[in-house]
Amino acid sequence: MADGTYVVSRYDDIMKFGKLPIMSIVDPEWVPKGPWAALSKTVLGFDPPAHTALRRRTNRWFTPKLVQEWVKAAESAVNEALDRLQPGAVFEANLELGVIPTHAAMCSALQLQTDNVEPVHAAMLKAMAALSAIADKEDDQRAAEAFKYLRSRSVELVAYKRQNPGDGLADALLEAEKSGEMTEDEVIQTISLFWGSGGHNPSFFVGAGIEYFARHPEIYELYRKQPESRAGIQNEILRLNPPELSFVRYPTEDVEIRGTHIKAGERVRFLLDAANRDPEVFPEPDKLDPSRPPEAAQNLSFGIGPHACAGQVISRAGADTIFRVISDRVERIELAGEPTYDVTDRSRAYVALPAKVSHAAH
Repeated sequence: MADGTYVVSRYDDIMKFGKLPIMSIVDPEWVPKGPWAALSKTVLGFDPPAHTALRRRTNRWFTPKLVQEWVKAAESAVNEALDRLQPGAVFEANLELGVIPTHAAMCSALQLQTDNVEPVHAAMLKAMAALSAIADKEDDQRAAEAFKYLRSRSVELVAYKRQNPGDGLADALLEAEKSGEMTEDEVIQTISLFWGSGGHNPSFFVGAGIEYFARHPEIYELYRKQPESRAGIQNEILRLNPPELSFVRYPTEDVEIRGTHIKAGERVRFLLDAANRDPEVFPEPDKLDPSRPPEAAQNLSFGIGPHACAGQVISRAGADTIFRVISDRVERIELAGEPTYDVTDRSRAYVALPAKVSHAAH
């Protein structure tokens, strides 16, 4: 790229080089300190072994067994949204069926309130824009304001938890602070990360599924009538629609990729979306093929290596639950206008997904 960034786009190369221990997530000295420094004391700011220790602290809250408890909140939120809908009414599907339910699932894990979800989602849109390769000063300023909001809300949530203790993830973080294992700032940043992002990326997965089902009613019919097809359809929707399109690393020592010598400390951007459509790995890569065996080549939509998405288990379980409720209760999904998106080279999200549904007869 013009700014000296090296770009890696092939599936096999990303699988090989993206997971190398020398590929650091930590910004070198030459990289200006940006708004994402607001989360520098979370798993996003460290390489192993420090990263491993931080990850271990939260991973136990997102086991396949536990997330089935957390996603009950998503199930309730979807049912409530569908209960409110009048036949033929146009509604904001990304918000009602994506953002609110997935945020509720994360809040259930944290044992935090689910209010103010729309400002949280808006803040994450601004924050993600600053990660783009072409982010400017205005993007950085908006992201800084977004992180200021997320932190202020997290401070309020922490204060509430101190007065109203429970047994959720937020409580466990406060116990770690009490025992001296974490600082107050680390607790606040970690809650900002999980509480802020819990309804952001997962909601795009859900929204992409809703849009695809609306545009391809035959696939939705297959999903409804043949439960054995659901895992394959979900995996393909996720492959074709990763919420995060790329990630950046800085090698801590010189490395050669496809004959190109990259010096230590130079920026390398790995393109997940391109890898997910690599024709050498996924024949007819732009086609949603429910019969494509997931074990043949796993898509990279949740990232790879030690920094793969910490919330992917709850994200997948939440989406599965939401799609199940929709398929049980909704006979047909239609778009009520063209969706609009917030898209950069780094991430994408729905701004609007107007839709209407026809309830299934029971």
